[in-house]
Amino acid sequence: MATALQNLITRRDAICTELAALSSSTAGGLPNAVGDDVVDHVGYKDGLYRELEQIEKRIAAIEAASGVDEVTSEAYT
Repeated sequence: MATALQNLITRRDAICTELAALSSSTAGGLPNAVGDDVVDHVGYKDGLYRELEQIEKRIAAIEAASGVDEVTSEAYT
């Protein structure tokens, strides 16, 4: 069973991967447009960055409470 810290790290890594993959053909990679069926690209990307910031704060708080100096993660593809 994963700990809260492990879950936060997993989600952080997923957000970073998603942000790195933004392009002009994906949600978040374009400017907002006016009209019907508009995707809030700017809001979507901003939401990812805000979530990432909150996750980083939670990770730092858990590390501070447990005396952990640094947490690293690795992705395997």
